[in-house]
Amino acid sequence: MSEARLIRAGHSPAFLAADGPLRRLPRQPERQRPREFLERFEDRALVYDCFRHPDGERILLVGPPPMNLMPELRRADYLALPARTRLTPAFHASLSTMITELSGAPSGTTAVRLTVNGQSFELAVQPNHAAELAGRRLLFTMSKDNDLAWIAEWARWHQRLHGTDAIVLFDNGSSRYGTDEIEQTLLGVDGIDRVAVLRWPYRFGPVDRSLRIDPYWSRFLQIASMSVTLRRFGPNAHGLINADIDELSATRSGRSLYDLARASRGGLVVYRGVWIEPVPAGTSGGEAPTHRHFLSRSGDPRHAASRQRKWTLDPSRAWVQKLSVHPYWHWIEGRSLMAKSMPADAFYWHFRGISTDWKDARTLQRTEGGLVSDGALARAFGRVLNGSEGG
Repeated sequence: MSEARLIRAGHSPAFLAADGPLRRLPRQPERQRPREFLERFEDRALVYDCFRHPDGERILLVGPPPMNLMPELRRADYLALPARTRLTPAFHASLSTMITELSGAPSGTTAVRLTVNGQSFELAVQPNHAAELAGRRLLFTMSKDNDLAWIAEWARWHQRLHGTDAIVLFDNGSSRYGTDEIEQTLLGVDGIDRVAVLRWPYRFGPVDRSLRIDPYWSRFLQIASMSVTLRRFGPNAHGLINADIDELSATRSGRSLYDLARASRGGLVVYRGVWIEPVPAGTSGGEAPTHRHFLSRSGDPRHAASRQRKWTLDPSRAWVQKLSVHPYWHWIEGRSLMAKSMPADAFYWHFRGISTDWKDARTLQRTEGGLVSDGALARAFGRVLNGSEGG
């Protein structure tokens, strides 16, 4: 039963040699940056994954943006193996990721040989899983060392309230457990019919404090994973919700966000959130708190507002098919001008207490404006725990 629900998905990366001179440089490389930035900056990755386009003919490479490496990639050789047929590349780059579209692969192609500045990489062409996930309500994220109980709660919430039945999770090199434990956690949630967990233990990327505009541009890994999700797993899905483990997507009406996106004018629903403070209630006997134990927000609306935008997408829209469209955390690069809508019905709860504090000390209690109970959140958990379903 579990095996049939599990999609075993490998990936095909390519990294420049650690002892070679060729490296990706950051934006405005003349700027001074701290050592910590340079240690976290991904300067060697060329490709994170290589897989078939849903049309079964083209091959897609997804990786970081090329920056100064673009001339080398334009001069590179792309050969289809075993036939050794030369492939024609087309590059679809954005600030934080790039898709390389390879055309001309003969039937039976199993790998791509990429040769860049004398370095050769043989990339197995991974299968596209669009057919397996056709019509599914897909939820996806990247995670590292989050409690398995948090992951289960996150999955259960989205299944009960939105009808999520498929999950793609990229594990960024967790040390507390293996991908098999994540798989079993997700498969243990009733209603989740398809699960894919990919281990991507690469540099997540730093924040570039030397730049005022787009300082998060150098977090390549998660942005690239979003393009892999859209192009390899979700192009035929009913809808895609992007939510981190500390984010629970919601609507005020109780309607599924997938259905809201399908019914929207342009297929893209965008929404802001509400911070939930890290003050647990209702735990006993040493029980570790999870989302359901955090039900309070600040009484100051300004402090309670989580202004980062999240989104739900209908991938069937014509504009989404363009490879120049790249999903990001808080927007979709290259979207159609009229694609986005921000209905008042949609929002998310953002939990300060669901954090490993990898980015900042979020779990410290904050009381600006005093704490008030979030009744809507408590009622929503009532629905989740009573097993009522969304969608």
